[in-house]
Amino acid sequence: MEMYQELELLSDEQRIEAITRKLVSVKSVNGTAGEVAIAEEVEKILRSFPFFQQHPDFVWTQKLPGDSLGRKNVFAFIKKEGATKTVIYHSHMDTVGIDDFGVLKEEALDSDQLNEYFKGYSEDPDIQKDALSGDWLFGRGALDMKSGDAVNLANLLHYSEHPEEMMGNLLFMGNCVEENDHSGAIASLDELEKLKQNYNLTYEVAVNTDFISPKYEGDQQKYIYYGAAGKALTCFYIKGIETHVGNTYAGVDSTLVASRINLLINNNPEFVEDIPDEEILPSSCLMLRDQKDFYNVQTAKVTHMYFNTFTYKRPVYEILQHLKEAVQHDCSDLVADLAAKQSAYLNGLSFPAVQDERKIKVFTFAEYLDYLHQEGVQVDDLIHSFWLKNQGLDKREIGFALIDYLDKQLNDNVAKVVLFLAPPFCPHNSIAQDSRIYQKLKATLTDYGQEEDFKMKQFFPYLSDSSYLAIDETNAEINKLTENFPLAGKIYPLPYDKMRSLSIPAVDIGVFGKGAHTWKERVYKPYSFEFLPKLIRDFTAKTWKK
Repeated sequence: MEMYQELELLSDEQRIEAITRKLVSVKSVNGTAGEVAIAEEVEKILRSFPFFQQHPDFVWTQKLPGDSLGRKNVFAFIKKEGATKTVIYHSHMDTVGIDDFGVLKEEALDSDQLNEYFKGYSEDPDIQKDALSGDWLFGRGALDMKSGDAVNLANLLHYSEHPEEMMGNLLFMGNCVEENDHSGAIASLDELEKLKQNYNLTYEVAVNTDFISPKYEGDQQKYIYYGAAGKALTCFYIKGIETHVGNTYAGVDSTLVASRINLLINNNPEFVEDIPDEEILPSSCLMLRDQKDFYNVQTAKVTHMYFNTFTYKRPVYEILQHLKEAVQHDCSDLVADLAAKQSAYLNGLSFPAVQDERKIKVFTFAEYLDYLHQEGVQVDDLIHSFWLKNQGLDKREIGFALIDYLDKQLNDNVAKVVLFLAPPFCPHNSIAQDSRIYQKLKATLTDYGQEEDFKMKQFFPYLSDSSYLAIDETNAEINKLTENFPLAGKIYPLPYDKMRSLSIPAVDIGVFGKGAHTWKERVYKPYSFEFLPKLIRDFTAKTWKK
């Protein structure tokens, strides 16, 4: 039976629940063939709608160029005769993995079985209460963000059945690969530009239905966002001076340097921007790994680490420079500490003091390349040679490998730290409070203020595909960023000019739930399936109007 036949006689909220359940049942873990399966399911659902049965060309897919899995974005368009104003409903279709479900892994996509399990789960009274209430839908992707997909699909269906309510055009966009590289959203910019030119469209706003959650126990506020936080993957290549453990004071252990950097940066609020009443988050370490591949008694010469660093208003190159200066200061303290410990050790043995000439040089990637040039290294030729041999490396690893390759050509005996950027990079953007779209959003929330407690926030605190619909950083700031992003044009070529020319205002009016990216993930049905779709439609109607 086609999906529409199941939906035809249902209410809007029943439709959204049915679509959510269908989508949750499709395993669509990021980086697997399941991403193709979910795109095909979304396309199938769309093609079952009567409007698209009559207008099949208004549903289409876009394959990611060069993608080995054949992943694709899904689009659907409802055109109102003579209209140019267009509202985009967008959402992502992939999920994180299901290993965290443990013994419930086989039930991770079965909402009913999970609900029954959590009814008896007394170890967590909150989730047990939610399961017993019948108001929550469980399962991987139920919150992040297949319920958001379902809201968008159901609203698209609603307008296709009620064309008299349309005062403009509506575009649905389902993106793949959101949970790591955002390559689906990036590729979709070509399609958005093409559609804009073909139909002379003006993109008024993009509505993302990515999830929102309580900020603390008992929090009932619903947070609506008029911008997206950015993200930079700030990386540290750390080279020490190796030594035998029997002569440990003679070297510089790269893991010790990494540990100092981790203590300095990880979760440190001193490095965050000061933006009142916004959730401004510190950097978090996502990887710290020495590069020894087998056991021996030599200290680790090289260690790699990188951090998730959120951006809000400050340009990324400024953040990188700030981190570099802090690390430089801390490494100076570390060298002094090492010298003091060695001196105390030698003194305790009545050995003569030694002249300690150890130092740790700290560079940004751009500064490191300048340093190599000054040392006579043929940098450009070496980078070209490296790329020809290493194109298959992971996008996160290739920068580390390049620096290691270059440093071996230099073959100095200097401890160093090189800061650089790696994929993904998510630009930050937000809507000005004096803009038309901000005022329309504020008016819509005011209309519903008696029913829900809303709070408008500038930056969606999680990572979002909305980052690629507009960009606030200038061309000069982006150029400084790419100078510190090894092989950026080859491994992560972002169409900055296209983002800037499209410049689509993006808001997040999301489904509400708890436990995203955990096995306790669940979406709250009364708000997400009943209230939210009407809120979005009313905002859409206001946006279409003058």
